[in-house]
Amino acid sequence: MHKSVRAIVVGGHTELRPASIAIALKNLFGFSQVAVSSHLIGSATREAHVAALQHSLPAAGIDVILNIAEAAEFVGLDASTLDDLNLKACMVNPPEFRARLDVAPRRVIERLCVHWTSASIRSLQGGFSGSLLFIAEGKLGDARTEPMVIKIDQVEQMRRELAGYYRVKDLMGKHVPAFGFPVSDDALVGIGMELATMEGKPETLQDIFENADSDELTNIFVARLQHALQVLAERLYENTARDEWIEPYRTFALNSEDQIRWLGENATNILSYAKEAGLEGFYTDPEVMQQMLRVITSSENGVRSKVCLSHGDLNYQNIICDAARNIWFIDWTHADDLPAELDFAKLENDLKFVMSKNFEKADLDRLQQFEDYLLSVPLPPGAESLPEHLQFVKWDLRFRKVLNSVIRIRQACFDLFDQDSWLLYRIALLRYSLHTLSFDKRRKRGECGLVELLYALHSTESLLFQLIADDFHLRIRAERPDSYPPRQAISIDEAPWSVESEQYAPPYYVAEEVLSNERSASDRPWVHAEDIEAVTESLDRGLSTVSDDLGRPLHPRGRTGLAGRGLLGRWGANPAVGAVVTRLSAEGDGLLVLAGRREGQLRISLPRGLVFLDETRQEAIARVLAERAGLSVDEDELDVLFDDFYYDQRQTDHAWLEMRAYLVSPDAEVVVPDYLSTDNFDEIEWWPLDANTISELSASSARLVRGALASLQERGYIGPESVARIQSRSGSPGRPLGC
Repeated sequence: MHKSVRAIVVGGHTELRPASIAIALKNLFGFSQVAVSSHLIGSATREAHVAALQHSLPAAGIDVILNIAEAAEFVGLDASTLDDLNLKACMVNPPEFRARLDVAPRRVIERLCVHWTSASIRSLQGGFSGSLLFIAEGKLGDARTEPMVIKIDQVEQMRRELAGYYRVKDLMGKHVPAFGFPVSDDALVGIGMELATMEGKPETLQDIFENADSDELTNIFVARLQHALQVLAERLYENTARDEWIEPYRTFALNSEDQIRWLGENATNILSYAKEAGLEGFYTDPEVMQQMLRVITSSENGVRSKVCLSHGDLNYQNIICDAARNIWFIDWTHADDLPAELDFAKLENDLKFVMSKNFEKADLDRLQQFEDYLLSVPLPPGAESLPEHLQFVKWDLRFRKVLNSVIRIRQACFDLFDQDSWLLYRIALLRYSLHTLSFDKRRKRGECGLVELLYALHSTESLLFQLIADDFHLRIRAERPDSYPPRQAISIDEAPWSVESEQYAPPYYVAEEVLSNERSASDRPWVHAEDIEAVTESLDRGLSTVSDDLGRPLHPRGRTGLAGRGLLGRWGANPAVGAVVTRLSAEGDGLLVLAGRREGQLRISLPRGLVFLDETRQEAIARVLAERAGLSVDEDELDVLFDDFYYDQRQTDHAWLEMRAYLVSPDAEVVVPDYLSTDNFDEIEWWPLDANTISELSASSARLVRGALASLQERGYIGPESVARIQSRSGSPGRPLGC
């Protein structure tokens, strides 16, 4: 009977006996609805009362009623008799804003502001992520309170926000808000963020930029932007930077077929708008742009970059200032270890295409000339020193605002990373200009009108032409372990051994650990003698068809810029084994793949290892799975997935990897011992077998997983539509499900 009865708990302290009774009625005795009312219970302290109402009770599934009339209705009393008591929830103002809110976000705001009499709400919404972001300025009677930033989103997004916040709060100190208790209602979660030492009305950097209609106000914006960049550089970028080899087009999530398709669709839409508006002179061909994007993003070459803890979505709405130059950074949902060029390029992109809304159709020719110049020089000079054809910038405040801001952004970036990051910076600019093409006001997907979209489209086309001609795409892959000397830089055209190259004189390098292993009496030999003549009979030339004057096999794909064996033990082919280990998820709604990572590394890896001189491939894969993944798999459960040359950054002219990779399908009998020994991983986890996880893998490992997908499709574990979707999308980094 009681399971259909509703109960409201009154009296006492919310965080003590009423909370215990309410939770017991709900979860122990199964009452259909249990509620408390802030006006019918109290607490010894306001902090305890607010914490219980905002967080503890809602998290336990207890309804929190903030209006005494609603409490009366809940128990079946006439609510009209209680109007004179005027015991209501915090009044959310202005009324038109309150009217636009759905019930769930309104309740979240009321609970977050439960300790206020009223709250005046201003939207901070930037971009179109789906989250709700506000500044709330409260009152207690007639007295003003300190402002509070409010963010409301789905549970998973808010988990990421909290995770990002806890990663940066000790580094950023007073420059990030203090988080209050999370408040939930249905599928939504809200967080209140308090801005310490606030002086004057808070504004976002976007507000300051858009209101800067004079040189004086523009200088104020530029000064605050420079201050924000200095804080980020000192507290975050310099403080967490480390060197990594990255493949920029994969790291920046540009290498998917979806990106190419979206470019074509967006460019076609924008050009159709231009035609409708009678704008002539736009000869952009979407198909040519798609072809160029496909060419440049197919590059798997890498560069050495500084990776650091970065914001990940650094738009100007996420930077809040007050009258005393205090500054706060909010929305850490996407905080991660990334090349910081992404944050800087995001700021430049939004400044030019999203926030500069006062350019008109008549400005398009000048915008194109201006953008071409900005993309031609890493660090442009001030307006007084621009070329003759850009003299209009000196007398046009709109252009000057953009120029002065871009100079500060790039100067801050290059002070950190020097101008060698110009390539990465332009690739990051391409990422965001491509995204901006979809911020289409006509399709209600963004705030960009025709002029801004055409401006971004021209920038995208210019970047594509620049990047396709950059010698980054015309060089051999230069990745190397930190212990290696720099490879000799040569072009792709010079790589084949059949091509004469008089200037080719690569450094010679063999790691000390290789030489010392040769001298030791190892139980499991994996190293050849340094004297090639001593191992001629046991030499595995693999795919190599040519040798040098000393009889050493030469790399089957051509010159690598480095002679010797490096960290590889054998002359010639170094046999290796690896595995794509899969299983069904616990929920049975997808596949998982096993992958590990060393601490500090950007990419995850599949279990793999070299074959010892005295073992077969079958013996090697059994050993590798046991050592790397703690798994025991019957030989009959292993299907050969790949048997060919395998790119590895340790390769040299005289040593390379030839990999045999196996697939362990979900129905295989896999034994997982109690003790998991991982001699080359600091962590090993089951990841969802999807596009995000593939993006986390190195290019060579990703190729193995794509091959595994095709095999799993043939066996009926995954449908062709799912495979096509995964294969076409290489997006933002995935997240492990845990082991």
